[in-house]
Amino acid sequence: MAHVAFTAPEYQPDGSIRPAGYAFDGSEQAGWEVLREGRAHLSLGPGYRLLAASHCGVCATDLARRHLPFRLPQITGHEVVAREEDGTPVVVEINASHVARGLPHDAQCAHCRSGLATHCPARLVLGIHDLPGGFGPWLLAPTHAVVPLGAGIDRDTSALVEPFAAALHAVRTIAPRAGDRIAVVGPGRLGTLVVAALAAWRATEGVAVEIVAAGRRDAHLARARALGADEVVRLEDLGPESADVVIETTGSPDGLGLALVAARREVHVKSTTGEPTLGLRHLTELVVDEVSLAPLGDVAPATTVVVAPSVPVEISTRLARGGAHVVTAAEAAALPLGAADAAIVGSLDEVDGTIRPRDGVERGLVRARGRIFVAGDASGGALATAMRERGLVISTSRCGDLRDALALLRDRRLGLGTRLGAALVAAVLPADRLTDAFARAATGGDKVVVTHPGGAW
Repeated sequence: MAHVAFTAPEYQPDGSIRPAGYAFDGSEQAGWEVLREGRAHLSLGPGYRLLAASHCGVCATDLARRHLPFRLPQITGHEVVAREEDGTPVVVEINASHVARGLPHDAQCAHCRSGLATHCPARLVLGIHDLPGGFGPWLLAPTHAVVPLGAGIDRDTSALVEPFAAALHAVRTIAPRAGDRIAVVGPGRLGTLVVAALAAWRATEGVAVEIVAAGRRDAHLARARALGADEVVRLEDLGPESADVVIETTGSPDGLGLALVAARREVHVKSTTGEPTLGLRHLTELVVDEVSLAPLGDVAPATTVVVAPSVPVEISTRLARGGAHVVTAAEAAALPLGAADAAIVGSLDEVDGTIRPRDGVERGLVRARGRIFVAGDASGGALATAMRERGLVISTSRCGDLRDALALLRDRRLGLGTRLGAALVAAVLPADRLTDAFARAATGGDKVVVTHPGGAW
């Protein structure tokens, strides 16, 4: 059995940061008890490994943590680099699912057994949902989520592995086609990583795509060009339908509005601000669930579909004749994944009701990586209009595979193992100055990394 006690900066419900005393007691085999200020705080089952945190990046999710629907206070920080007991540097995939904890097959849920482990309904999320994160000197990492960093990646770039994996996942989700013009709106921290991931994917896959970065800051545009953008433009100069796909990384309603205008085929949303955007109250949850929005078209046979009350009954009849299985919301909840494959709605209000039908319950009527189809006469402002009149698809993605990201970062031909950190990291501060680190990260769009003395690189 192991025991560690420490003081860590803790994120509060009002967004402030204050120190708090923590202790971890337990083992990987028996499970762990987490104490906060001497009182029982969190009980974890087996499958968590004690690691010493080395350093951790600050991202927009950390800054906006109070807007997310998980309890506070918490030790946050999920872009973490840590050390094993023998000193091996590792990175950590953030979702503590049954698979990530290494639990036996018969102890796994339907999501874990179906290849959707990052959407396991029982998961905790490092530094975001209950599980103490990398801004503390110690963390409990899911056993099978610990990945050796390997050679060829410097300290600053190592803190970018987790967000680079998310950026790469976005690239793979949009599945670029040869000849596509792809615009990245907002080349700040995340947007720059998306540009780099697009360029690396293009180089390794051999698919000819054009990469455009659209932003407001000359320094960010220059950085995007250095990391692979073929063209850079001012945000206000990104014209109507000027790109096949637009990847929106600004985290602002204005940015998404510009993306809707600029895209010919698809807008891909990465931002998780927790705030209403373009008439959707649950856009963040749409991204968390990796659900897409699309105009109503052909629905594949054998698809389970929930149909909203406003949708004409003849649509349900046509779906059933085509081989789809039309279910009620109650029937969807009884399906193996607790949700349907798709839904058909007639308004953005019904999109919100499909994403989160019950207050306080983080589960929708559509399964993770499913699709919500919007009927042709749907109402709801610019978003619904773009889908109705131009057939625009709204796709989303969340975190990606660290091993895939590391393979690109270690590739000497690409040189990203040192270039990414040099391009993005503007400040490195000790963990006891986390408030200063947050303030610096909130301005300028550069990366800030927090370090721990005991786990220094």
